Amino acid sequence: MDYIGEHLLPGIIGRVSTLLAFVSAALAIYTYARSVKVDRPFLRAIGRGAFVLHGLSIFTMVGMIFFMLSQHYFEYDYVWKHSSLDLPVRYILSSFWEGQEGSFLLWTIWHVVLGFVIMRTAGEWEAPVMAIISMVQLFLVSMVFGIYPFDLKIGSSPFVLIRELPENIGLPWTQMEDYLQRIPAFMDGNGLNPLLQNYWMTIHPPITFLGFASTVVPFAFALAGLWKRKYNEWLRPALPWTFFSVMILGTGILMGGAWAYEALSFGGFWAWDPVENSSLVAWLTVVGAAHLMLIHKNKGGNLKSAFFLAIVSFLLILYSTFLTRSGILGDTSVHAFVDLGLSGQLLIYLLFFIVLAFGMLAWHYRHLPKSAQQDELWSREFWMFIGALTLLASAFQISMTTSIPVWNALFGPEGWLPWMDAKLAPPLDAIEHYNSFQIPFAIVIVLLMASGQFLKYKRSSSSKFFKDLVNSSIITVLIGGVMLYALALYSQPVLALLLFASIFSIVANFDYALRVLKGKVRKSGASIAHIGFGLVVLGSLISNGKQQVISQNSTFIAKDFPQNENLLIELQDTVRMGDYLVSWQQERLEGNYRFYDVDYMQWVEGRLEKQFTLSPSILMNDRMGNSPEPDTRHTLGKDIYTHVTYAPIEEQVVDADGYTGEARAEMMRGDTAILDQSFIILDSVASDIGYNEEGVLSRVEVEAKLVIIHIDGGVYTARPRYILDGETVQHEDVILDKPGLKFRFDEIIPETNKLVIKGWRRAADEKPFIVMKAIVFPMINLLWLGSILMIIGSVIAIIERIRLAKHKAIA
Repeated sequence: MDYIGEHLLPGIIGRVSTLLAFVSAALAIYTYARSVKVDRPFLRAIGRGAFVLHGLSIFTMVGMIFFMLSQHYFEYDYVWKHSSLDLPVRYILSSFWEGQEGSFLLWTIWHVVLGFVIMRTAGEWEAPVMAIISMVQLFLVSMVFGIYPFDLKIGSSPFVLIRELPENIGLPWTQMEDYLQRIPAFMDGNGLNPLLQNYWMTIHPPITFLGFASTVVPFAFALAGLWKRKYNEWLRPALPWTFFSVMILGTGILMGGAWAYEALSFGGFWAWDPVENSSLVAWLTVVGAAHLMLIHKNKGGNLKSAFFLAIVSFLLILYSTFLTRSGILGDTSVHAFVDLGLSGQLLIYLLFFIVLAFGMLAWHYRHLPKSAQQDELWSREFWMFIGALTLLASAFQISMTTSIPVWNALFGPEGWLPWMDAKLAPPLDAIEHYNSFQIPFAIVIVLLMASGQFLKYKRSSSSKFFKDLVNSSIITVLIGGVMLYALALYSQPVLALLLFASIFSIVANFDYALRVLKGKVRKSGASIAHIGFGLVVLGSLISNGKQQVISQNSTFIAKDFPQNENLLIELQDTVRMGDYLVSWQQERLEGNYRFYDVDYMQWVEGRLEKQFTLSPSILMNDRMGNSPEPDTRHTLGKDIYTHVTYAPIEEQVVDADGYTGEARAEMMRGDTAILDQSFIILDSVASDIGYNEEGVLSRVEVEAKLVIIHIDGGVYTARPRYILDGETVQHEDVILDKPGLKFRFDEIIPETNKLVIKGWRRAADEKPFIVMKAIVFPMINLLWLGSILMIIGSVIAIIERIRLAKHKAIA
C-alpha cells in the first residue's frame, strides 16, 4: 500500500547509512588489527578508508535525523516523540539528543571526530588504537540498528515509521493510506520535554558526550600498550588525551550543574541524582588516571595502577550508560531514559569490554615493569598515589549507593540470585548521605592539592617542605578564622575543616605559581586548575551550607507548601521577604511561558525604591505537564534564586452561589481538614429517621456539626445535612458569610464509615495570587569562578603536555 504524505527517502538513506556504518566499522577493526600484526601500509590505508567511510555514514545518519526534525516528518516515531510544530527552531538540537537513539549517535559522532584526529597524530600507535575505537563504534552503531532477527531486538532505530513499530503492526489505522491526514494524533508531535527547553541543553549534552567519548582514547592507548607489549611507551601519547578527558568531562559536569541551577526548580546545582553521579564517578577515576600516568612518566612506578584507572574510567562510562538507559534507574533518577528493550544488549556491550580489557591486563600483568624501589614518604609520587586512591575510594562509595537498584535486581528477593531477604532502599536524604562520605574525601584531596606540588619526585626534604608551607598556613589561618566567625561554622567541625582545607589549597597553589614557577603561566596549568577546584569546594560549602530561604509566610498556606519555605503574594500587594519588600506586579504571556513579574524594593533615605525585578515563569505544556523555571538575581556577593511553586492557571469555576475552589475531605468524628485558610473539625454527627404509615423507613436526615477555626481567629459552626428521601438524595448546604465559606455534607461511605465533606470559598473574596520560593545563595560566584579556572588551568596543562611530547619526539 502506498501511504499518502509519507516521506520515505530520508528513512531509507538513514537505514542504509546505518548498515554501511556497521560494515565499515567491522572492516576497520579487521584491517587495523591485521596491520598491528603484519605492518603493511596497504592494510593501514584500507583501515583508514574504512573508518572515513564509517564517519561519513554516521554524519549522513545525523543529517537525515536533523532534516526529518526540521521538516516535521511525524510519520517517523523519533520525530513524533521528540518534536512538535510549535517547537522553536533553536531547540531542534535538544530534540535530536533527547531520545536514546539521538544521544547514542551524538556519542558516536564524537568518537568519529576523535578518530580522525588520532589518524593524523598517533603515528605508530594508529593501528591498535583505531582498532579499539572502531570496536567501540561497532557496538554503538548496533544500538541504533532497530532490527529483529529471530524475534530478537537489536538496537532501536531513529528511522522507523510509527506504523512499523511492533506494537502498531496490524492495528486498523495502519490500513488507512491517508492516516497522517485523518488521525489528529499524527498531525503534530509530542514535543520536547519542557525541562530541556533551555539554552543550556543546546550546549551541555554535546560537551558531556564529548567527555564520555574522550575516555575511550586513554583506554585504547592502554590496551594498545598491552597489545604491542610497549608497557611504558603508551603513556607519552596518551597523557595529553587523558588531561583533555579530565578537562572536557569536568566541563560537561559543571555545565550540567549550571543548567540545573538556571532551569530546574529543586534549588541548587547538584542533587546527587544517580545520573549526575555516574558522570562524576568516571571523572574522578580519569583524574586519578592522569596523575598516576604523570607519576610513571616522570619517575616510574605505579604503572599497574595507571593501567587500571585508564581502563576503568572508560568502563565506568559504559556502566553509566547501562544504568541510565536500561530503565533500572527509572524510580530513582529524574534524568534516566526509559527502557527501549536494550538492557540486554547494553549489558553485553559492557561485559565484552570488561572481559577484553581486564583479560588483556591479566594476561600481561606479570610482564609489566616493576618499580625498582618503594616510594619515599616525602616524595611527590607517594602523595599523588594517595590522592589517586582517595579519588578511587570516593568513586567507589558513590557507585555503591548509586547502584542500589542494580544490587536489588541481582540479589534482591526477585533478583537473578535472590540472596537478600529484602530490597535495599536508597537513602531517604541523598544529599546528607553522600555529603557525609564525600566531604572527608574532599578534605583529603584539597589538602593534597595544596601541599603536593611543594614535594619533589624521588625524595624531598621534610624541613624544606614545611618551611615552604609556612606562609600559606599563616594566611590560611587568618582568612579562615575570619570566615569561620562570619559563617558561624565553629559548631560544625567537619565543615570548618573543609573551609580551612579549601582556603589552604587556594593560597598554597597561588604561592607555588608565583614563587616557585615565577608566575610563568605556561607552567602553571596544574596550579590554576587546583586553585579553581579549591574555589569550587569553597563556593559549594558556603553557598549550600549557608543558604537561606527568605520566602517565609506569616500564616499557613497549604499542607503541600510549608509556610517556612513559601510566600503567598497577592496581585499588587506588598509583603516582606528577607531584606526586601516584594510586590507581584503582573502576569504576562510570551509564547508558552507565563511570566510573573515581582518587584523587589528597599527603604532608601525614607523612601521605598525598587531595586530590581525578577520574573520566574511557568512553561506551559499540555502533553507533558507544566514546568516552573526559576529567575535569579546575580550579584557579586550572593544570588537570590526564585521560582513559582504554585500559581492558579486554570479558569476559575464559580457556582450559582458565587463560590469556587471545591475541596473534598473524608472525615470521621474528631478529624481535622484544611480548607483555604481554615481548619475544619468534624465535631459530631446527629441523625433523624422517619417512617411511613406502614412502618417502613422512608426518610433519613444526617447532620454533621462542623467547627471552623479561621485564620483571623474567628470560630464558626456549620451544620450541613445529608437527606435521603426514598431514593432521592438531597443536600442542605451551609453558607458562612463572615469567613466566606460554603459547606456540603456530600455522602456517606459505608465501607469506612466516613463522611464526605465538601467546601468552597467565596469567589468575590479571592484575589489573584502566586506562591513563590526564594533562596539566597551567598558567595556562589566563587563556585562559578572556580569552574572557569579549572577549565583554563586544564587547557594550559594540555597545551604544555602536547608541547613537551612534541619536543621529546623531535629530540
